[in-house]
Amino acid sequence: MSHNQEKKEKKEWAIINMFRSSYPYFPIGELEKSESPDFLLRSEGKLIGIELTELKYEREDKLFNLRAHEDFLTYMMEDAQHIVEQTCEYKLMVEVLFSDDISPTVLMVNEEARLLVRQGLAESIAKIVSDNIPEATGIKYKVDRTSKYGYHSLHSKIQSITILNVTGRWYEGLWYAAIATKVKPLSISSISQRLVAKNCKLQKYNPTCDEQWLVIIQNSFLMSSSYNSEAVEVALAHIYRSNFDKVFVFERSEGMVSRLNIEKYETKRLKR
Repeated sequence: MSHNQEKKEKKEWAIINMFRSSYPYFPIGELEKSESPDFLLRSEGKLIGIELTELKYEREDKLFNLRAHEDFLTYMMEDAQHIVEQTCEYKLMVEVLFSDDISPTVLMVNEEARLLVRQGLAESIAKIVSDNIPEATGIKYKVDRTSKYGYHSLHSKIQSITILNVTGRWYEGLWYAAIATKVKPLSISSISQRLVAKNCKLQKYNPTCDEQWLVIIQNSFLMSSSYNSEAVEVALAHIYRSNFDKVFVFERSEGMVSRLNIEKYETKRLKR
């Protein structure tokens, strides 16, 4: 397994464990890693396939390369996680909210300068996390400028750092970044696009599964400045079409799980 594949699997394990702990009706059973779908759950003689997918966001400002900035922040968080885990045995969920101006500023400099900025921020994040690790499982700390520590220690481009101890609950930690920036919010269109893309691949998934689930992962921080609660409620109440047996929207920042209303496509009968 390559290094990138290993990182991908660790992230997927962290997310599925987060989803399992957030969804009260998650069946009791043995969960194992798979390909197409991402996980297999054996529960009460039934095999359930579970596929994870990220909600795709589109920046309102077309000149803004959201993918490039997300990649930059992802690598930064991986650097910070590596620094902390060299000396810390706790499994942590760490969420860093960056200010809107970090991404354009960072990507306008040359490659060498960009790497130095990334390294400096990663070391700063690692220091703050190391100084504020909750010792008890299930305890969450938030460092922002309302506290004396955060006021003096947070980088100017970081709004807050949230640290949750998940030792004993998750096999792997989950570190991720978010940008408080304007993107198109959760909508019927954005959910439908994910469903269409995944529905096209459904026939290639493990055919022995009794049920196929799709978990759409949403990060509300990416739409925080354009959040419209009424629009989100409409999107979550809409009736969608998909051949998945169950479809969920999982807002990982707050651990909120919403099961979508699904109507299946009619299956065409083969002519004899």
